[in-house]
Amino acid sequence: MRNTTVEPWVHQYVVTLYLLKVLERDRKHAEAMKLSRIWGGLFERLLLLAEREHNHVKQRLRRSGCRIVLEEVTPERHYHVMYVFQGYEFHCSMMPIVLKGKCEEKLQELLKGVS
Repeated sequence: MRNTTVEPWVHQYVVTLYLLKVLERDRKHAEAMKLSRIWGGLFERLLLLAEREHNHVKQRLRRSGCRIVLEEVTPERHYHVMYVFQGYEFHCSMMPIVLKGKCEEKLQELLKGVS
């Protein structure tokens, strides 16, 4: 049984959460760059936008009655989420290459908001 009501929001939850982790990691790498203040400022703004987006998605899930129960990385490196909606248990899994592509799309979307 597929849940088409909140499934797109669960996917967005996974993408924004992963993007937050990636931006934080990349920000630490940017500290070693020559123009670290400029890059640091850009990463701060991107992190703020990504965090707002993630909080919006979490609120949307909460309002719809969806509850994330489990988040894990499987041995095959897939990102797996188990959630409960309307008393039923659902699973969402994303392959690393798909998650990376979705994060790149979301980052490009956020970069348009920064400039």
